[in-house]
Amino acid sequence: MVSHWIIYILTLLSAIAFRVAYTGWLAGIVLAFTALLPLLGLLVSLPAVLGTRAGLAALQEEVERGEQGGWEVRLTSAPGLPLARVKGKVRLANLFTGESAGERVKLSLRGQRAGKELSQVQEQCGLMEGRLSSIWAVDCLGLFWLPLRREGRTARLLVLPPAAPAEELPRQAHPGVRPRPGGGPGEDYDPRDYRPGDPLNTVHWKLSAKRDELIVRETLEDMHITPVLLFDHFGPRRAVEEVLGRLRGMGEMLLSQDRPFAVAWAQPVTGELRRFEVADERGFRACLRAALAEPVPETGRSVLDGAAIPNAHFLASERGAEG
Repeated sequence: MVSHWIIYILTLLSAIAFRVAYTGWLAGIVLAFTALLPLLGLLVSLPAVLGTRAGLAALQEEVERGEQGGWEVRLTSAPGLPLARVKGKVRLANLFTGESAGERVKLSLRGQRAGKELSQVQEQCGLMEGRLSSIWAVDCLGLFWLPLRREGRTARLLVLPPAAPAEELPRQAHPGVRPRPGGGPGEDYDPRDYRPGDPLNTVHWKLSAKRDELIVRETLEDMHITPVLLFDHFGPRRAVEEVLGRLRGMGEMLLSQDRPFAVAWAQPVTGELRRFEVADERGFRACLRAALAEPVPETGRSVLDGAAIPNAHFLASERGAEG
């Protein structure tokens, strides 16, 4: 941009010298046009600048640690007018580690759409948030930087720990049976007295005739234990990532067996219990996203300090287990 201003100033000085040396009307027109040239450049560039919107998007929704992932700065022009030079700054923050950094980007727009990728190997787990902190375009003469409109939304990229080999949960005694909500057909049932509202097709007519009162079949079903996976959300970051890798491996194993489960941890500062009921892949991803969106302090309150949680299985890092 400095070189453009030097050229313009030299042009303006030449126009002034021409006006001094020649007093005709042409010299006056040349001087006036040269003096107004920056304003004319702004006016010509305004439709392209005002008609262009800039945004930031994640290239993927999620990647594993060690994989390629990143962002794309996107320009969209409604009138399709070109912008020769665009520069911006992307602000990136990892909510899990608390680290942040800035990336500068340069691109040009020669049609209705343009983009610039910022891709790199993701070395740290966590929920990454990216936003455009600034985006500017130069006018057609290269004299002024003009701000472009930015989309307000934040782009997010989830960097997951690799899933560790799943371990077998401790075997639990059979919890027994219970009445099936809503009834329905089944081989196992308990006889009980008729209650108003019971369907007639549940009446056990032979037993009712023997007892001389209405008896119904109450269908029974097996009770299933819902395992609860616990972990502490504090300590060395790599150790917590290792725990989350074990959590991911066990969760994926349970989902492959169509077994619902729960995940719980304590907020390290307040001790508030975070609990997620997981029944499918979508719910498990929401749980992992929440865990990777909270900062990891060196010390904090353990989930084991709270009330006892039935059917709980505590996850610890290999280092913690050895200690």
